[in-house]
Formats: sequence, C-alpha cells, structure tokens
Amino acid sequence: MRGRSWKIHLSLESRKLGIPSSWIRNTLKKILSHAESDIAISEVREIHLALTDDKRIHALNVQYRGKDKPTDVLSFPQFSPQEISGRSRRKIHAPSSYLGDLVVSTETTIKQAREFGVSRRAELTRLLVHGVLHLCGYDHERVPAREAQRMRRRERLIRQKVVG
Repeated sequence: MRGRSWKIHLSLESRKLGIPSSWIRNTLKKILSHAESDIAISEVREIHLALTDDKRIHALNVQYRGKDKPTDVLSFPQFSPQEISGRSRRKIHAPSSYLGDLVVSTETTIKQAREFGVSRRAELTRLLVHGVLHLCGYDHERVPAREAQRMRRRERLIRQKVVG
C-alpha cells in the first residue's frame, strides 16, 4: 500500500541543533507515514514544523496553554481528535490539507538530549513523534491513565519503526 505524499513546511527560526533540514524533513515524513493509520481524513497531507528558541516557545506556551515556562514541543492541530480519527458523527470536509503545526525548541531539545544521554537527532525524533501524535488526536494529560499509556505505546512503536 502506497502512503500519502507529505508536504513538509519547515521554518528554521533557530539552527542551534546543527541537524540538516533534509534529515529533519525525511525523518518527519517517515514518522507521518507510520502515523497515517491514525488520520482518517484522506485530504490531509501537509504539516508545518518550526524550530525555534526557548524565548519564542515560552511565549507560545503562555499564550496558548497558560504555562509560564518554555517547553520542548507544542502541537496545534487543525482538527479535533474525533474528526482526525474518523470518530466524528458528521462527515468531515477538510478545510485545508494541513494536519497542523508543530513548534520545537532547539534549546530544550539540546538540554534534554544531554539529560537523557541521547543524540540530538534521537531527541528531536522523540519530540516529533510525540507532537505528530498530538496532531493525530492522542493525549496524555487530560485523559484517563489507559489513554496516556496508549499514546506512550504508539510513540514507542513509531520511534522503533523510524529508527530501526
């Protein structure tokens, strides 16, 4: 089965990771190809990724989540979890082909890579998988423990497929 042809819009507001944009695009495409089964809307085939610094992601975290601190990754989905998964009772007409937007802090990615003893690429991959799953309707914060575990299992599976 041939998957979707994904279009990646990449904004490099910060280049501190030192990872080539071609690697970032290819890795994100691999992640998306493994997450396609979670996306019921066939028109969806675009995503925007911004790599930024702690200052910018801090401001976004305050504005959109009310959390006064920087974070590693923010996800801004185009669709509700019910819409993207196909569980909506109404027929969904995609207003655009966008899955949503991801914003990753390069500074926090570097810091966490050091803390976890992994490469910058491995940490960025972890954050991209996590963010994509949020765009696909997964949650780990405002849900029962079994739903949070479901997201963690899905993250591990996709990371293994992308890295392995």
